[in-house]
Amino acid sequence: MVEYKILLTDEERFNLLADEYFEAVECEDWERVSSLIVLNPNIMAEGLELVYHRLPDEYRYSIPTQCYTHNGDRMPIIRRYVRQSRKYAPIEKRIPAEMIALPELQVYRAREESLDMAIYRISWTTSLDVAKWFYDRAVARQQPQRHIYKGIIKPEKIICYTNDRQEQEVMQYNNVKNVVEIER
Repeated sequence: MVEYKILLTDEERFNLLADEYFEAVECEDWERVSSLIVLNPNIMAEGLELVYHRLPDEYRYSIPTQCYTHNGDRMPIIRRYVRQSRKYAPIEKRIPAEMIALPELQVYRAREESLDMAIYRISWTTSLDVAKWFYDRAVARQQPQRHIYKGIIKPEKIICYTNDRQEQEVMQYNNVKNVVEIER
């Protein structure tokens, strides 16, 4: 077996990626920008801030939601653009067809924040089992006290639905209603 060792420092890898990213921006190669931006969290935040005003509408939807999916809820800049992204894509692109006709969807969230703050969090799931998994993982890692919340959301208020990580994730902002805490 051949053993490979990467000899580049983190800074050198960042600089190589940044050069390629900025070249793609200059060429307005938005597909390449989309694939490069998620490779490094430092490029993700600053790169999106830099390029957002130049993006065609379809990328004002896809790139922020893709960044959010790759790096979670850790970057305020990403969250800001995700909250805006719903207006750049029709509902047919944002959620599966079988959800569109429903009057509302049941959603769940397992996190440490208080109930009144949970509605402002972007990530929810349509699966109670997924919410329980997040709850149990936090308990196993001895993370702060967790809660499981349940609420409802109208399909048209969903920013994005993705099941890329088998989390049945609904991205939303301040649109989950009738939120209650449920027992594990």
